[in-house]
Amino acid sequence: MVQSQQVKKPSVLSFPSCRSWPTGPPRCSSAMYQHSRQPSVYSVASRATSPVTMMGPRSPAAPRRPGASYQPPARAVRSVRCAVNSRPSTVMPAPPLPVEEMNLWLTAAQNFEMNTDFDVGSLLADGRRRPIQEVMDVMKANSGGKGTIQALGDKIVLAKLLENLSIPQMPVLFSTYSQVTEEEVENLVSSWTEEESYDVVIKPTHLSSATGAIFMCKTKWEKESWDAQKLTEHMRTYLQKKASDSESEALKSLVPGFVVQPRYRSAVNFNFPLELRVVTVWGKARVGIWWWGRPAEPKGRRSTWLVRKPRGEFSEEDDWEVIHEHHGGNRGFEVSLQLFREAMPVMCAAAEAIATAVGAPFLRSDFFVGNSKWGVRLNEVAYGSGLDYRRRGVATKQTKGGSWVGGLVDDGPAIAEILQEGFKICQRKPPAHFLRTLGARNAIYEAPASYRKPEKSKPEPHMRIEAVPPEQRLRLLPDDAVNEMVQRYARPSNILAQTGTVSGASCETQPPGLSPVTQGVGTGTKAPFPVAWGYPKVVSPAPGAPGAGANSIRPPALAPYQALPAVPWAVRPLRAKVYPAQALPPSGFAPRPIPALVAV
Repeated sequence: MVQSQQVKKPSVLSFPSCRSWPTGPPRCSSAMYQHSRQPSVYSVASRATSPVTMMGPRSPAAPRRPGASYQPPARAVRSVRCAVNSRPSTVMPAPPLPVEEMNLWLTAAQNFEMNTDFDVGSLLADGRRRPIQEVMDVMKANSGGKGTIQALGDKIVLAKLLENLSIPQMPVLFSTYSQVTEEEVENLVSSWTEEESYDVVIKPTHLSSATGAIFMCKTKWEKESWDAQKLTEHMRTYLQKKASDSESEALKSLVPGFVVQPRYRSAVNFNFPLELRVVTVWGKARVGIWWWGRPAEPKGRRSTWLVRKPRGEFSEEDDWEVIHEHHGGNRGFEVSLQLFREAMPVMCAAAEAIATAVGAPFLRSDFFVGNSKWGVRLNEVAYGSGLDYRRRGVATKQTKGGSWVGGLVDDGPAIAEILQEGFKICQRKPPAHFLRTLGARNAIYEAPASYRKPEKSKPEPHMRIEAVPPEQRLRLLPDDAVNEMVQRYARPSNILAQTGTVSGASCETQPPGLSPVTQGVGTGTKAPFPVAWGYPKVVSPAPGAPGAGANSIRPPALAPYQALPAVPWAVRPLRAKVYPAQALPPSGFAPRPIPALVAV
C-alpha cells in the first residue's frame, strides 16, 4: 500500500474564487471575500512507489485527491473523451492575467446579455479549471437543437441575419437547399458574361474546412472542362455528405445546401485571401488570428495574433500587439500585418456588433482584407474554435517593424477562465429576444415533428428570415463604420494604394541574412509603404512590471515613435457604441472573484 504524508498548503480564500474587484460591482456581497483561516491539507504519495501519469495540454485535470476520478456531467461525456488526444505544447506556461485586466473582462460579462441557446454554465460550474479545448468541446457537444447556433452555422440563413444587421459581407449569387436542378445551374452559368464573372467560390453550407468548395476562375473553367451539368453533379454529390463526427452537434444537424459568392482576391498573393479571425469574449474582441497552422506544420510559424491591450477600460483607443514566431524576410508577410493592423479597429467593431446581436459569449468572426473592390468583408462566423491562442511573454523580442517575435505564452487558460467565471454573472435572455430583431419569424431551426411534411420534396430550415427595412434595423455598427469597411481601400492614402499588388514570389520567406528588414517594415532596400504611417503604439513593460527586471530579456532599442499623420474621420478607429453598465435585475447573479494560482 502506498504510504502518504500530509502536507500543508498555503492559506487560500474559502470561496472558489479569490481575486477581488477593485471597486466592487453592484450586488457584490462582502461575504465573498472572507478568508479561510484553516490551511488546506492534501495527500502526496510516496515518490518511490507512486505511479506517474503524463498529462497533455488537453487532458482532463488531475484528480483532486488520491483515488478520486473525475466524473463528467452526462451531457459533457463526449467532450471529455475528445480532450484526451493531447499534443505537445511549444509555448511557455501562461501566467495568470493581472487582476485589473481580469476584472475588466468580468465587468464585460456582467453587463452582457447572453442568449440562453449558448448557456453551458451549469456544465462548467463544478469549480474545476478546465482547459480551453475542453470548454470548446462542451460547447460543441451541447449545441444540438439550439436554433441560434444552427442559424450561425447555416451560411444562407447567416447571410440573411447579418444583412438585417447591416454587416458588409460577400453577396450571395445563388443558393439552394437539399436539391439542385440543372436548369437552375444553367441560368447561373449563363449570367457569367465576362471573364471576371467566373471568379466565384462555390461551397456547401453544411460542411466545414472548405470541404466540397470550388474556387473557380475562367481559366479553371475552360481547362477542366466545366459546364452546367458537371457543376450540378458536383453539388448533388456534396449535398449528400454529412459533417464529420468532430464537428459540433449544431453543424451536423444543418439542412444541406450550396451557395455561390464572388471570389475575394487579396492584393497580397498567398494564393488565398488574407483572412483574420476575430475572437470575441462576452461581446468584446480579445484577439485577431491570422492562422497558418501550428509551429510543427509547414509555414505554421507564420501564424500571427493581434492581441488587445486595454487602456483602463475597453475603448477605440486600445492598442493591438502583433505577435508571431516568423523569422526571415518576407515582404508579403509584412504588408499583410500592416493591412490587418490598419483594419483591426473596424473589424473589432463589426465582430462585437455580431456577438452582441446574437448574444454569444464566445464567437469567432472571420474577415477578408486587402481587396480594393470589396474592402473589408465578413466571410463567416464560428461558434467554438480549435485554434491556438497566444499572448506576449516576458521573453518576447520586438522587431524593427513593431511586432513581437518568440517567447509566446498560451492565452487559452485565461480565455477559459473568463468564460467559466462569466457564466456565473452574465444576464440571460431567451433566443427570441435576439432573433426577432434580426428578422427571424421564429427561433427554431429544425421543424418540430408535428410540422414536418414527408411529401415535401425539398426540405428547408424551419426558421424564416424576413428583410428588415434599413431604417428599422438594429444599429450596433454605426453607419460610418459600415462605410469604412466598404470603402477601406477606395482612398488614395490607404496602405494598399501605396504597396500595390504583392506577387507570389515576394511572399516566400528568405533567411534573415539575405533579406534584411529596413525602414520599419518590408524587405529589401525599400519599404512597401511610407514610413510616415508608422505603426500604432506598442505597449512595452513598464518599470517594475513583469518582464522589466534586470535579468529579463529586453526588446532592442527602437527609434522614437512617430505618430500617425492626421487623417479624416472616415479612417479613424471605429467601435460599436459602448453602453453604460446596467444594474443587475433583482434575481441577477452576484459577481464572483477569480481563482488565484497558489504555489505549492
